[in-house]
Amino acid sequence: MQPVSGDFGARRVFPGAMRRAVSWILLLGFAACGLPEAPVDASLWPEADPLFHADPDWIGGDGAYSVDLGLSRLLWLFGDSFIAHTPARVRSEAWFVRNSLALQTGLDPSVASMRFVVPVDGQGVARSFLPEQGAQWFWPSHGIRLGDALVLFYERVQSPPGDPTGFESAGWTARLVTAPDDDPLQWVLQPVQEPANGWGVQLGGAVVSEGEVVFVYGIRGNPHQIFVAQLQASDVAAGDLSRPAWWQGQRYEVGAEPVTIIADGAPEFSVHHDAQRNAWVMIESHGYGDSTIVLRTAPAPEGPWTGPEEVFHPPESDAPEAFVYAAKGHPGLSGADMVVTYVPSSFDPVPPADEARLGYPRFVRVSWKP
Repeated sequence: MQPVSGDFGARRVFPGAMRRAVSWILLLGFAACGLPEAPVDASLWPEADPLFHADPDWIGGDGAYSVDLGLSRLLWLFGDSFIAHTPARVRSEAWFVRNSLALQTGLDPSVASMRFVVPVDGQGVARSFLPEQGAQWFWPSHGIRLGDALVLFYERVQSPPGDPTGFESAGWTARLVTAPDDDPLQWVLQPVQEPANGWGVQLGGAVVSEGEVVFVYGIRGNPHQIFVAQLQASDVAAGDLSRPAWWQGQRYEVGAEPVTIIADGAPEFSVHHDAQRNAWVMIESHGYGDSTIVLRTAPAPEGPWTGPEEVFHPPESDAPEAFVYAAKGHPGLSGADMVVTYVPSSFDPVPPADEARLGYPRFVRVSWKP
């Protein structure tokens, strides 16, 4: 892994952000303007944002999925990340890794602590937490803890033939951790049993348990179609994902062709059950570039899901050449009815003076209206 060059770091906040841009280009017809408003009040939570800025070396990352580890701890999974290798803490003097993680202690992000976990190679150079395999690298999806097992989902990514600066999905994978309370630097990331997937669905966009069942959401195509499958929690905890039962419109069935539950979803999203409303809630970014945060609701994990309703319009979306994305809900956090993050970025060159505000997740507090 080589340090990021000054030119490379100036062209955009994250090289991987262009992948989301390509993914969302076909969502132009679903512009954020004109959406109905969700029955919520939402505002920035600047008191919580320092949680992502406290580390001397970790200086930005996107993705920002969270997994509840229990005992007031959360695991954060980031995609493209910058790791400073000089005291200057600028991205022109940083290593670039494809995925990273952090451990949060305390559920209120405005007072919690965060430990960023950065493995290094034999030469002391920061590396991706899940290392690259040949020409492929890994961007995180979601994950879940079930007892003493932690299962983490990742998207496989590679450059298209003849286009070394491009990005294309090469499927998905997952890893099992059987001692998640150990220091993450000591974790053994074990491969899981993956299903034969002739349908081209990338599993792991969101993972939610309900009793003895785990619901795993997946995406396919542009615009992004969203699907859901059931797995037994005991199988997932054992690292066996080989027999997903796909939603068929009336039932879940192993081996059957999956049926779309949302035809125009986002490439990144979250799903959780909201006990206050007794409803399932999906949070996502909507629109391209100058996006807004929206939610959908459903009475059951498979739906029927409502259309998107506007929750919050990030102020960074009003800037020229804005690229704002990766909105997700974090039900493991406290401090509001819902805690949401998004990542502000830009298609313009980003000067060092703006690196402190672009390329870090930001918090939004969301409260249901009476």
